[in-house]
Amino acid sequence: MKYVLILFAFFLCTPTYAQVTGTVVDSTNKPLAAVSVLVKNSYLGTATNTNGEFSFSKLPNENQTLIFKSLGYKTFAYTIDAGKSAMPLHIVLERDERMIEEVVVTNRENPALRIIKQAIRHREINANKIDKYQADFYSKGIMRMEKLPKKMAKSAATTFPGLDSTGSGIIYLSETVSKISFQKPDKLYEEIVASKLSGNDQGFSFNTAIGANFDFYSNTVNLGTDIISPIADNALSYYTYKLIDIREEDGQQVYQIAVEPKRDKEPVVNGMIYIVDDSWAIYAVDFSIPGYRTQQPILDSMAILQHYTWHAPDSNWTKSLQQLRFKLGFFGIKANGSYLQNFSNYRFVDEFPKGTFGNTLAKIGKGANLKDSTYWRNARPIELTHEERTDYAFKDSIQTVRNSMAYLDSVDRAANYFSPLSPITGYTYRNSLRHYRIEYLGLKNLSRSSFNPVQGFTITAALNATLGKNEAGPETQFNHDFQYAFSEKKLRFYADYRHRFNTKHYATLGVEFGNRVIPFNEGEGVLPLVNNISTLFFKDSYIQLYQREQLKLHFTRNIGVPWRLAISAAWAKRSPLYNNSNFSLFRKDQHYVSNNPLAAEDYETAAFSTNSVFEIDAVLRWAVGQKAIDRPDALLLLSDNRYPVLTLGFKNGLNLTDDDLSYQHLYGTISQTTTLGVLGTLSGKINVGKFFSAENIPLTDYKHFAGNQTHIGTAAIYDNNFLLLPYYSHSSNNKYLQLHAEHDFKGYIFNKVPLLQELQWGLIAGYHQLATSARKPYHEFTLGIDNIGWGKYRLFRLDYVRSLEGKQQAEGFIIGIKILNFLTR
Repeated sequence: MKYVLILFAFFLCTPTYAQVTGTVVDSTNKPLAAVSVLVKNSYLGTATNTNGEFSFSKLPNENQTLIFKSLGYKTFAYTIDAGKSAMPLHIVLERDERMIEEVVVTNRENPALRIIKQAIRHREINANKIDKYQADFYSKGIMRMEKLPKKMAKSAATTFPGLDSTGSGIIYLSETVSKISFQKPDKLYEEIVASKLSGNDQGFSFNTAIGANFDFYSNTVNLGTDIISPIADNALSYYTYKLIDIREEDGQQVYQIAVEPKRDKEPVVNGMIYIVDDSWAIYAVDFSIPGYRTQQPILDSMAILQHYTWHAPDSNWTKSLQQLRFKLGFFGIKANGSYLQNFSNYRFVDEFPKGTFGNTLAKIGKGANLKDSTYWRNARPIELTHEERTDYAFKDSIQTVRNSMAYLDSVDRAANYFSPLSPITGYTYRNSLRHYRIEYLGLKNLSRSSFNPVQGFTITAALNATLGKNEAGPETQFNHDFQYAFSEKKLRFYADYRHRFNTKHYATLGVEFGNRVIPFNEGEGVLPLVNNISTLFFKDSYIQLYQREQLKLHFTRNIGVPWRLAISAAWAKRSPLYNNSNFSLFRKDQHYVSNNPLAAEDYETAAFSTNSVFEIDAVLRWAVGQKAIDRPDALLLLSDNRYPVLTLGFKNGLNLTDDDLSYQHLYGTISQTTTLGVLGTLSGKINVGKFFSAENIPLTDYKHFAGNQTHIGTAAIYDNNFLLLPYYSHSSNNKYLQLHAEHDFKGYIFNKVPLLQELQWGLIAGYHQLATSARKPYHEFTLGIDNIGWGKYRLFRLDYVRSLEGKQQAEGFIIGIKILNFLTR
């Protein structure tokens, strides 16, 4: 009997909950989307979907006042008895027609300017009122394809189920439920309770709170680039303001102010900001940004909507609803998408316990992607639309079919068809059920073919195999290259085997062996594609090569979140090579320079003698401030450009042919790219090193620097290379220091010039220095124009460069073609 009484008392004391649903429409019965539906004097809230539908799955069984709020409409309060309300609510919101003409303005000052000045003056005070909190967070992301080129539409329908014959339809739908702890300006810890991805019950949503911190109390808001807030300290230099309306909310006056940019091409917004009288807090924002203002060519437009809610007991305005909408377009592809985010159940704290914020920004709980439909019906604060429910049902059923043995076998049989042209065009055999793939690259491997005076024309065939999943878990790769050089009449073979043990710390063990031809300045020289053009058309070769036969073992592993260790050991035999071809399309009477980087006209003397070496190399990388998303199957690392990345390395080269050629090399690098708000982006890198006992080492072991003799630039940022430096003029076997700095003003200057702002160019200034023990310091000063092109296609930059070394001076122009580096990867 005692236990019965205890159980009875438990049920009496346990709060009961009711479900309240409904629809919000306007006076013409049109559904209203993104209407905030809030429980008065609480932090409980939801929003309507695109069909105007809303739902509270757990509303306490008692009288509740629901507040319906939408910008441009009169706020409506409705009291219900949640325990007795069974019928869906039908709420009609009326347009707020009263405009500022009804308000008597008695002074000549722009009333909007007075309000904005007060909002700026109180910006930090209001931000600090809600600077530390915990909250429940929900995010739903959806992306639709609007249009695809005809040739892409058919294949896309296979990859993305649900697309129609024109290539339109939903390609991404996902939801996240999480609990967040946040401290301004950017400390975050998110515990993801549930994650749902349409058509993939093994996947995880990308809709985390990491990308949801759009705070217009800050001077700038990062929306791909730093956008100036209309209440930033310097906002009056960028915006004009107009008072549109005055309304009353919870006994407080709210001012609706139109925000317009003074100059169109700057990183600013258009739209409305709503400011509360007396407290000067943000009530809501409704902004739009054309894509060109963010200097993201793929982005057509972006819009952001935020609702703040008044909580009388705490006297706080807190963000309850946030919607981010965007449109994309590039190369004939049109798409749009949105993220709808709900913040509720705020809990403010004075101080967070020590250790709350660390290297892990978000942790996804085990089983977060396995929640059933019952869970989602109760946990989802914003109702799905019919289109979204249909997409989930359709893609989940498609997934079941596509994961079946029969389907995978049928797809593999079709894909594994061997045609008579396969030996030329290439062939892939795969087994999707067992997760392995064998691939032969034929003519598809043309990017690996080239011409140079040593080898002449080369072709490279590859036979590769992969076992395991690329996205998570163990994976093994076997790569085999077969290269034939026609002028050398020589076939070379090189193999690279590597095994990744897991995707938690990405420990990878590999072995490489075979015979390769590599540049003396491997990784620091001209791109093969650029050299192909310069040789065949202008008879200028900038690649000097030697042969390396080697057996190499290497191991890499993340140590914790910010650290990564890489170690390797290799035996190698290095042999000199000589020119074997003088072919070109033009200038046939001229000769290429020799293959000796130190003697361009000496075709008989090699740069070094054949020798063998045993090399041990260790590199420790520290990404200061690095954060991570901890998933059950993987640890995803995120960079933080507020902090530098440091590397420290040591290499010991034991020469097995002549001990006098042995050496040790200690080196380190500090690099960082950081955003300076409206002033643009600053990139810098410092690289220092010192050789020991290296007076006699061969040229193959020198430190070479990234020079350029082609007047073609191939990088988006020149933070690791010189623009006029000859490739081998400063190669060092002693101590060295190189420094690169580049500041991209991102239109900060040109956008203020009436005619130039229409071009959307950006000004870039740079400085590069190289100091070695053997020569006077070398300096380069650069001034360039970036973002050159037309429409969305801005792939070029132009730099004027002036170099100084003692009394020697040089100058030149570098044409940057940024897509080249991408095409030759």
